[in-house]
This record gives sequence, C-alpha cells and structure tokens, in this order.
Amino acid sequence: MSQSGSQVVQVRIDALPVCYQAILEALAVAELPADEISDVFKNYVVAECLQCGTRVTGDELARLALGNQLQPDADQKLSRLKTGYCARSQCESYYYRLILTEHPKVDWTELARSLAHTAAAPTTTPAPDKHAGTLAPWLQHPQARRVLAGIAILLALLVARHFMTGGRLPFVHKKPVYVVDPASVSPRYSTNR
Repeated sequence: MSQSGSQVVQVRIDALPVCYQAILEALAVAELPADEISDVFKNYVVAECLQCGTRVTGDELARLALGNQLQPDADQKLSRLKTGYCARSQCESYYYRLILTEHPKVDWTELARSLAHTAAAPTTTPAPDKHAGTLAPWLQHPQARRVLAGIAILLALLVARHFMTGGRLPFVHKKPVYVVDPASVSPRYSTNR
C-alpha cells in the first residue's frame, strides 16, 4: 500500500472494540504477517480521551475487544472502557481520539474515513454505574450526590444550632412546669386582697 500520513478519528468509547476489529481487518487485507500486525497495534495505534488525555495503547484495545470476561479488579481501566466510560475514574467523557500513526506499509486514509462513519453512532448505551442496583437513577450522577451531601450537612448544622440555642426535641423532653411556692411571694405583691 502507499504511504500516508497520520490519521486522527474521534470515536465513542463504546465503539472502540468495533474500531479495533475494523483496523484488524484492514491490516489483514494489507496482507501483513501476524507479528507485524501486533507491532502495528503496539507502536502505531493509540486512543486518547478528548477530555482528560488518558491514553489507551493498541495492545489494551486488543484486550478490550477480545477479552469477553474482564476481571473487574484486575484492570479497572479496561473494565471502565468496557462499560462505555473513560478509563480514568474521575473523567466523564464518552469520546476518544483514535490516533493512527504513519506506517510504511499501511494507508490509514480510507480506514479513517470508514472508522469515522462506523464509530459516529453509539453501538450500545453505556452500562449503568456500579451503584445502579442500589441507588435511584437520578442519584447515580455525581453532581446529584454532591447536592444531597450539601443538604445533609446543612440540616446537621441547623439541628446543632437548634440545640445550642436551648431548643428541645419534641416528644422527648417534658415541657418544664414551674411551680411557685406561696411562701416565697411577698404579701405586698399579692393580688388577693
């Protein structure tokens, strides 16, 4: 094939396995031997998050596309990618930049065009977060959790202020009843005349 320059394609994270398969097919059509194909993925293919810049190598893309059963604790980076989220846990991006670096035997231009069309639409919706079964859907968003934590802190401060200013708990403390001893009252101030 003719030599071409580097190509960059923006893809959704959930389309990365499909992109890996398309690159693999293009390299097979170029009739590259298996060891050269692994070299291409190792040195010439990389995916990078658009938001945080986290990089995923071609080897990791291969493990993502071919690994049917990822161990959740073994590689958190790939398990997050498998669910459709950025590899970095604090990043909320859904898009990666697939960088196909110039290679002497591979023409990336046609492949980049087909990848742009293939990866433009999401292949699947992102899987729910790890709290999906335990939290309400609106509570899964980190900002909703922060707002809820702020409200809880505000309520705790209001309760503390209530007690510090002499407040009492309803139904727990008895209402104080003050009884005046008649002997302690001066007869001058008595209203019974």
